[in-house]
Amino acid sequence: MLSHRVFTRSALNRWMNIFISVFAVLWFILPAHAVTPQSEQIFKQLSQTSLVRAQFEQQKKLASLNKTFVSNGTVVFSKTNGVLWQLQRPVQADLIVTPKKLVQKTAKTMSQLDVSKSPYGSAATLFLQLMSGNQAVLDQHFSIAQSRITPQGWSIRLMPKSTLFKKLFVQVDIQGQQYVNQIVILEQGNNSTTINFSQQRSQPVTLSANEQALFQLAK
Repeated sequence: MLSHRVFTRSALNRWMNIFISVFAVLWFILPAHAVTPQSEQIFKQLSQTSLVRAQFEQQKKLASLNKTFVSNGTVVFSKTNGVLWQLQRPVQADLIVTPKKLVQKTAKTMSQLDVSKSPYGSAATLFLQLMSGNQAVLDQHFSIAQSRITPQGWSIRLMPKSTLFKKLFVQVDIQGQQYVNQIVILEQGNNSTTINFSQQRSQPVTLSANEQALFQLAK
């Protein structure tokens, strides 16, 4: 029987780091954004896939500790369900993000947050709005500082312009080809998060029974 507990502030802060990581996935499905011809082309290309699976490795550098924490696993983005992060190292855990709930599940415990009942919920919902292709939200909170397309791939730099996101990070650099390959987040306090994606694929186009069951936990 899974035990349930209320999210503490520290737990929510850990989830905020996850939200930033989830930010990487939004480029799979954002619509064209009429800032530059390059960004239009990039977003149009990435918006065509409704389900993406990938391997990921995240490197979290904390300046105060002079240490880098590494985690890895798999991620599934479903346009109609949300995002499922399945951590494999250093611990095994499932992290599910949907418009209604945030769920963290391990073999023995399950924690959940109703986004409508928490002051932190608006931040989570904002990421999901972005991932759903809400162009108005993108315009409100981010500026595209630069975008470039070369034969080797594309890159975009985003700068936060809302107070909320300025508190979280300084800038976000994304690069990829058919899919997003890497996201580098420069955060406040000289901290940084680098997420590398590999083995991206859009097949099969339907969720597995296990993936569906995990998404149901956050409905």
